[in-house]
Amino acid sequence: MPYRTTQALVLQRSDYRENDRILTLFSPQLGRVDALCRGCRKPKSPLMAASELFTLGEYVLFTGKSKEMVQSCGVVEAFYPLRLDYERLTHAALMATACLRVIQPEEQAGHLFILLARSLRRLAFEDLPIQAVTTAFLLHFVTLTGYKPRLNHCARCGRALGEEGAYLLAQEDGLCCLSCGKDVPRHSWLSDSQLSWLRQVLVRGIDKAGELPDSLPLELLRQYAQAKLETRLPGL
Repeated sequence: MPYRTTQALVLQRSDYRENDRILTLFSPQLGRVDALCRGCRKPKSPLMAASELFTLGEYVLFTGKSKEMVQSCGVVEAFYPLRLDYERLTHAALMATACLRVIQPEEQAGHLFILLARSLRRLAFEDLPIQAVTTAFLLHFVTLTGYKPRLNHCARCGRALGEEGAYLLAQEDGLCCLSCGKDVPRHSWLSDSQLSWLRQVLVRGIDKAGELPDSLPLELLRQYAQAKLETRLPGL
């Protein structure tokens, strides 16, 4: 059928011609969809809100001879507070870029879609620290994309790690204990409180992970995701 309806998030947009935009949508059922949104830049267009970054909506798509087109959209959530805070916007852009690197057309990605939608909602409306939300997102993101880091054993010697810190190494797919990490750069170190929090986030989720560590390993998780995806993610 030429028409199909799907829930989707706008991950990317680019202006096209005088009043149109090309949208990159993330659908849990359809994966990545690049669609033309005609007339959405006109002041009174009913599709203006549907063409904004991070908009979540029910999109009706029309499949033409050469391209997909947005026929209509019922906006579910605009995540408007993200546009009012540069830091929140930057973190949301990091999440969107990470998802753009892995989603494929006509490939279902329901769990990743839920992760992104929940993380955007936390960034926009909840009181959780911004860096904590993004760190938790990256940890679950690499897990869902098949690059889950091993957080309980040393990747080199196999020793179980208890209440102690360790190095996080992308090339080792997880942790390296202090004894085995004499050749490892110090910036890869996770403290015992950071490691404990990451374990809790992975098992129980950010809402039940307990007390935050003194500093969050956001940059280390960003570098881990970059190495695994073999692509560059936006800096923070």
